[in-house]
Amino acid sequence: MVVFLNRAAVWCFAVLALALPLSIARAETLVGTNIDSRVIVGMSVKTNAAQELLPDGWTTVPFPRGPLKGANLLVSFVDGVLMVDADRKPLSPSSRRAVILLGLAKEEAGDAFRIFVMRSYTTEPENDPYGVNTSAEVMRTAALTGPANGGRQSTDNWTMATPEGELAMTLAYTTGTRSWSASEAKSYSAANPEFFRIYRYDSLTDLVMSKALERPLSGEFSLQSSVPELAGVFDGSEQVMAILDIPVRVREVFLP
Repeated sequence: MVVFLNRAAVWCFAVLALALPLSIARAETLVGTNIDSRVIVGMSVKTNAAQELLPDGWTTVPFPRGPLKGANLLVSFVDGVLMVDADRKPLSPSSRRAVILLGLAKEEAGDAFRIFVMRSYTTEPENDPYGVNTSAEVMRTAALTGPANGGRQSTDNWTMATPEGELAMTLAYTTGTRSWSASEAKSYSAANPEFFRIYRYDSLTDLVMSKALERPLSGEFSLQSSVPELAGVFDGSEQVMAILDIPVRVREVFLP
């Protein structure tokens, strides 16, 4: 497989690799594969707000370098188009949408760093390996227009609704040169810090903006929330540090 990487993408995946321990022995069990598209928003929020989403014994830290530098919270908007089990048979349901909150943390009693899945607002609440799911309606309207060659106009509108409140995101920008890359990561549960899953994935990524890399947004972005439990996160002081648009991600899921 030939992999094309621009410098920004290399930095991004290097940062994730630094934060997330890789599996060396690879004595794992494949549990499924999923294909999705997603938008990842790296944000700098108040330290105490991010800390409240983490388990005891772990301290929130921002990403140290790369396009996500300075972000202590990732908001991942996920549009899953196909989910299959280890035998490639479609799950029921075989698709989903979700808004997932993740954060990087350091062990207080040691030197370990982990990515934690802190909240998942999802249309598939019954599939809850991390124990952090909340049932939600997640709606998306997206469009891509423009020439066959060169930048295209991308618009992406998301609304996540629970009985308590809503979270809405709008992104409009001109696409750049995308990268196709492979990576591997571990994600831990904020509800049960010893539980984790291993992911190996190939992604098509467009780095939409990054403050750390001085890459401005070629368009518009907004993110608003009225969800009560996220009031401390989205209180008007939050800053967007980076936005990654991932039109295609193919991901294998393993348990150790």
